[in-house]
Amino acid sequence: MTILAFTAIILFGFAVYNLSCAFADIPTSKTSRMMMLARKQQGIKNEKLLDVYLTRIAALFAPCLRLDKLKRGKLQAALNIAGLEMTPEIYTAKAWVTAGAVALCAFPLMFVIPLSVPILVGLAVALWFSTYYAVFDFVKKRRKLIESEVPRFALTIGQNLENDRDVLKILTSYRRVAGRDFGAELDQTIADMKTGNYENALIHFETRIGSPMLSDVVRGLVGVLRGDDQRMYFKMICFDMRQIEQSNLKKEAAKRPKKMQRYSMMMLICIMIIYLVVLCTEVLGSLGAFFG
Repeated sequence: MTILAFTAIILFGFAVYNLSCAFADIPTSKTSRMMMLARKQQGIKNEKLLDVYLTRIAALFAPCLRLDKLKRGKLQAALNIAGLEMTPEIYTAKAWVTAGAVALCAFPLMFVIPLSVPILVGLAVALWFSTYYAVFDFVKKRRKLIESEVPRFALTIGQNLENDRDVLKILTSYRRVAGRDFGAELDQTIADMKTGNYENALIHFETRIGSPMLSDVVRGLVGVLRGDDQRMYFKMICFDMRQIEQSNLKKEAAKRPKKMQRYSMMMLICIMIIYLVVLCTEVLGSLGAFFG
């Protein structure tokens, strides 16, 4: 009887799952894997199957959300930079769905393991923050990588302006030695320049990244397009960027001693434990020989 009841529960759960997928228009796991494989073969970024399901479920709750215009604009800009093709409402709902799925697990465990409830609730809160702010962390890290390359980019432009004032040619030549993230932005900017207005393409380049250092470089390039002699300007911003870079290096170097102190303390504790183990072993051996 117990086996039959257990089998009935499994079949009922399987039926509810399939009906839910049908109502939510979620493809089966086999279909989803084939679609993801096709996207991967086309060179599109690989996705996890769980993310696909969470996104589809979040799309059902997205119309219920009302976001502030300022927050929505910031989130939309971050999503565009990260290359995520979803609205801010769906992205926010996805964070709530992910956290809610973990929080719901606390209800059945409330009767079995009550102590696990606060742990799961805390995990759900942490998961919401990590999911929602993941795109902002990605944009921040990406901007930091791009900004680390801007001084070299500005120096190259300043050197090329001594012989050539063709902005498109300068960007194309630098693209060969650019990093992955900065190179991807340059590819889009070069394509925009070839198909449209040069100045608008540079302004879009500046807007996409949102870096003050890059804004100074773009301002100089716009001046070159307008016929200004910007050689001295690029020498000045290269000097300023070098000072900023040295200041950032000093700040990073100042953080190292604190990290070294923590590791040194850990090493000291390990050494003390080794000495204590040796000392206790010798004392116990001496006591055994004394009483023996």
